[in-house]
Amino acid sequence: MKNNPIESVLDVSVIMPTYNCLAYLPQAVESVLSQSVSLELLIVDDSSTDGSHIWLADLANKDPRVKILKGEHKGVSAARNLAIAKAAGAWVAFLDADDYWYPEKLSKQLEIVQAYPKCVLNFTEYDHFDEQGGDLGRCFQFWPRFSKLVQGKTKAFVLNGQTKASIYEENVIGTSTVLVDTKLLQVIGGFDETLFSASDWDLWLKISAYGDFTVLSDSTTGYLVRSNSISRNQHKRLNSMKLILERYRKPMESAAPHCFAPAFARYKLAQAEAFQSEKGGYVQALMAYLQACYQLPTKRNMKACLSHVLHGIK
Repeated sequence: MKNNPIESVLDVSVIMPTYNCLAYLPQAVESVLSQSVSLELLIVDDSSTDGSHIWLADLANKDPRVKILKGEHKGVSAARNLAIAKAAGAWVAFLDADDYWYPEKLSKQLEIVQAYPKCVLNFTEYDHFDEQGGDLGRCFQFWPRFSKLVQGKTKAFVLNGQTKASIYEENVIGTSTVLVDTKLLQVIGGFDETLFSASDWDLWLKISAYGDFTVLSDSTTGYLVRSNSISRNQHKRLNSMKLILERYRKPMESAAPHCFAPAFARYKLAQAEAFQSEKGGYVQALMAYLQACYQLPTKRNMKACLSHVLHGIK
């Protein structure tokens, strides 16, 4: 799909879902309103109980760029979809309420998408931080296959054809870094609210059928890793992951025939880690590790499998 953003005097509609994030909202909001492009900030308060609504109402009274929407506590996908339907900017950007942007994030991205007419989505590198502000490293380096793809690239580059399958192999895109064509987003229907998790990854894969993606290797965003962010519902998350892998397997394999093996190996590694954390899950974890090694016999996968075996011997 050729890049043909909707007619708008606004460059960007920024969508920020929030639920009991009053402690982080001021930094996130300030990082948006200090951007140098024309924008609106659509904040969806998903029925917070921490007094956020008072702070948000005051904010909206002070700055006409801010619009507050009331969510029904149906989850982050529903909250984002509520704002997508009302977005008036040519492009949509997402920012979670506990993350924040660096200066000129949006202007850098707009420059890129305007230079690549076939681009429908841009994403960037980002930094992980803990709750004390400690640096936990950058995103791209965490993903072994994608890190090789971006190695040596200091400017923006395009993902199309086979290289676009890299986002299927590894869920590398940080939602708080995304800039996406508004018209396309509204036409295809936004996030799948039926998925327990990874609805963002699902949406990026869906959008990939409509045009090229561009990547900015500069970091533009700070991402908070909370100490309680490890889910208790690991197997529900894994079920969503498996569903998405199967949903997009055929279109991705048509562009890159060998992309399923590393993607499925990643799923099996995640499954192994889930079983490993459970009492009595040693054998199931071992089987998952072995399947990961069979699909993708890398040093990293075999090392993880061997470590599990040795741990069981002790």
